[in-house]
Amino acid sequence: MIKAILAVVVGVLLAAPAFAGDAHASKKSIKHGEFLVNYGGCQDCHTPGWAEHGGQAPKDVLLTGGGMNFQGPWGTTYAPNLRLLVQSLTAKQWIAKLRSLKSRPAMPFWTFRYLSDKDLTDMYAYIHALGPAGKPAHDWVPPGQDAPAPYLKLVLPAPPAVVHVDAH
Repeated sequence: MIKAILAVVVGVLLAAPAFAGDAHASKKSIKHGEFLVNYGGCQDCHTPGWAEHGGQAPKDVLLTGGGMNFQGPWGTTYAPNLRLLVQSLTAKQWIAKLRSLKSRPAMPFWTFRYLSDKDLTDMYAYIHALGPAGKPAHDWVPPGQDAPAPYLKLVLPAPPAVVHVDAH
């Protein structure tokens, strides 16, 4: 009986770090996540007023979404509220989401392939540490439908013609 109790206690203790990782990130991890978010330009689109105020914003609006939105042939996209998103995910779910992300312009989703799982975990730790704030961003609006401002309208050039060269 004592062996069974010890086995349960050891199992709980060994599993604890897996659960605590989301809630108890180190200051170093949070600081590194803040660096990656800022260096990666996440604030540019996900923080209202970021660009207009020279890369500064009050803490309560950081990463609350809708900062820079884009309209083009794909419709109108709105940068989501990352603070609310992260609160609904574990670090593992965050990593899986970013590893499989395919999004409309102008989100450079391919850049996540250059980051390690630790980098993504640190970004999660930083955003999670900010806590929930703001409201969800506006949903994507399909092409040809009225979309609420603000957004940048992107007029794209026509794709280049495909040239077929005879292989003689």
